[in-house]
Amino acid sequence: MRRFLLLMFIAVVLSACCQPERAADRPRLVVVVSADQFAQDYLIRFADNFAEDGAFRRIEREGARFPHCHHRHAFTVTAPGHATQLTGCYPSQHGIIGNNWFNRFTGKDVYCCDDASVHIVGLPTGKPVSPRNLLVDTVGDVLKLGSGNRSKVFGVAFKDRVAMLMAGHNADAAFWLDDNLWVTSSYYRSDIPGYLRVFNEQRALERYHGQTWDLLLPREKYHNTGPDKNNWENPPKGFTSEFPHRLPGPGVLKPIEFGDLVLFSPFGNDVTLEAAREIVVGEALGQDEFPDLLCINLSTNDYVGHAFGPHSLEVEDLTYRTDRQLGDFLRFLDERVGRGRWVFAMTADHGVAPIVEYARQFRLPAKRNALGSLSELKAKLESRLRTQLGAAPDDKPIVQKVEDYQIYLQHDHRLFVEGPSDRFVLAQRIVRDWLLDQPAVAAAYTRDELIRGGEGKLFQQIQRTFHVHRSGDVLLAQAPYCVPGSRGTTHGSPWHYDTHVPLLLVGCGIKQGEFDRPVSPACLASTLSELLKIDYPAGNVEEPLAEALLP
Repeated sequence: MRRFLLLMFIAVVLSACCQPERAADRPRLVVVVSADQFAQDYLIRFADNFAEDGAFRRIEREGARFPHCHHRHAFTVTAPGHATQLTGCYPSQHGIIGNNWFNRFTGKDVYCCDDASVHIVGLPTGKPVSPRNLLVDTVGDVLKLGSGNRSKVFGVAFKDRVAMLMAGHNADAAFWLDDNLWVTSSYYRSDIPGYLRVFNEQRALERYHGQTWDLLLPREKYHNTGPDKNNWENPPKGFTSEFPHRLPGPGVLKPIEFGDLVLFSPFGNDVTLEAAREIVVGEALGQDEFPDLLCINLSTNDYVGHAFGPHSLEVEDLTYRTDRQLGDFLRFLDERVGRGRWVFAMTADHGVAPIVEYARQFRLPAKRNALGSLSELKAKLESRLRTQLGAAPDDKPIVQKVEDYQIYLQHDHRLFVEGPSDRFVLAQRIVRDWLLDQPAVAAAYTRDELIRGGEGKLFQQIQRTFHVHRSGDVLLAQAPYCVPGSRGTTHGSPWHYDTHVPLLLVGCGIKQGEFDRPVSPACLASTLSELLKIDYPAGNVEEPLAEALLP
């Protein structure tokens, strides 16, 4: 009888060990990685060269992939893309309409994280910033609220806005690099923890003097076959357009210039992930019954993409290295937190346009500065408005500000205050119609139209970007492949190459498979909330990725 009972006990234990992880097994640590400017296109074009022990092959074997993930707002720049991921909503609600925007009441530009009431800890001369301009809460904020602040939430990135907008209002800290030092805001805490102070005191970026970034794989394995030597890329000071890229020895560049150059190489992602490991260990993340959240941004991918473009050897090589770096980080999580006790999610804030000169070689209708400079555009719009509205010669300007994607009018202008009640709406329409007459403009909508609502994918993308108190009076989207600047490339459009990004999950409670449903990075907020068994952030508008969750 005893033998029978022993055998039954062993059978039950073995059965339990062989069961897939259930959703009831709440993860002890959630890690969200946003690889800045990482297009889904890279997972398609470069798939055959990913490492077997890299992150992407592991996620293919064990995790969930959503190949049809697109940002659903129009103006795909860094701050809105990161604010969207863990709030579950769009700029129309979370209020982060750009990296910067114009404050019509003060007449000044606003940085998305400006906050004069705080100071930078670790660098007293740093620009004071906090997450206060974010108008809604994040997954981390809800997690802290539900656990009575016993869960820990951290953000780490090169860019202050990314670390803060992902981590949220009530994070334990957000850390970023400023003047080659890890710093934070007094909004969060009054000191730099010892594990990051060591980095600062040792001037850790200087260890990369004399290091070389060369191709990881044999040249014939690469898919980007354009000329490595060219005049359309925009390499940073100290690099050329050609491999190998050698970081100079001491004394060649100023310390800040050398630090910037490190960030334009794969060593930059090493620095970020090293800091992330230190946070996991130093803060004992994932070690108790209260789940924790760590938000990581890999900014190097964005810097390299801007400089060299998505069809460069640099971007392709960096993609292979990112795969391997993240594979190492997943193994670190296995060892430190325990396999089956963590969840890893990866997405991106935006994609990127091809470099104009490269695109033209393939007969694409690519243009640089298709509307001229912003000052030229402002002058043309001012002239049209003054003529059609009958402005007096001594009337002040009607156009208050012109930005890349929006036009602000002077709301207190005499013509609007003293004239017919519909004159302000008429002024918006004059601007819109002039813009629509330009071949480089694909769409333009007035404040009045965006408030009233409308149909169509492009309209809704722009409407999701429009915030009634922060946006301009006419918003526009240029035609595909229209890019500002004289060299290199950028992002910011509503077009496929800028909106199509990865969405990958692996770990506790995640079902293996590829799921074809169209989704958004904003779906991460509700999905991670389900895994953590907390309520959704207040502004959330997206359904969770239920097909990727184990029952």
